[in-house]
Amino acid sequence: MSDSGAGRPATRIEAHTPSPPGPKVPTAEDVYTVPLPIVRCLLDLAPRIHQSGAWWSLGGDLAENMLNVHVRPTEITILTDLAGIDAISGVLSNYRPAPVAERERRVERDGELDGQRYPIFERSRFTEFTTGGVRVLVHGDYQLKVGEWEWGDPLFFEPTFMSLAGTSIPLMPLKLKSEMYITLGWVDRAMLISDAYLRAHSSTHG
Repeated sequence: MSDSGAGRPATRIEAHTPSPPGPKVPTAEDVYTVPLPIVRCLLDLAPRIHQSGAWWSLGGDLAENMLNVHVRPTEITILTDLAGIDAISGVLSNYRPAPVAERERRVERDGELDGQRYPIFERSRFTEFTTGGVRVLVHGDYQLKVGEWEWGDPLFFEPTFMSLAGTSIPLMPLKLKSEMYITLGWVDRAMLISDAYLRAHSSTHG
């Protein structure tokens, strides 16, 4: 992965008075900052994916983290539709992604509904690769199923957009993610999103 930075404005560096010596107490935002290798990977991948013309969005912990939810992302999850998986795999061919194939598996965490636990399954047209030490997962027509219920509809939504160093990044909206967590009975994850809303509200009206 390479990023020459050509065409980007120079970084402005302002003089400042050095802080007094002493250890810095990390804030929550410091702890939950997106790891630099993931940022670099995103800045390299996103323009290429945009060129494919496919509908896509980040999902997983990374999308939540970028919307101020206190989770620690360890990989990049890309969501797209059935046509998009082949288009995205094509424009990212230099990264040698695995052949696109149907994948169905049980997720690590069970659903917790009405005091009962249920296995949760996911399926999609899937490919993956690793670049710069970062694992990248790409799902086309991603679906979830709880226990013996019917498969849910493939994920398709209007993303929330964020600018990362001038690059537009589509993100899965927190409202949709919260609704999914409530459906699965993952109350703790829904609460983390509620906390992010509260932080955003207090910073706006504080």
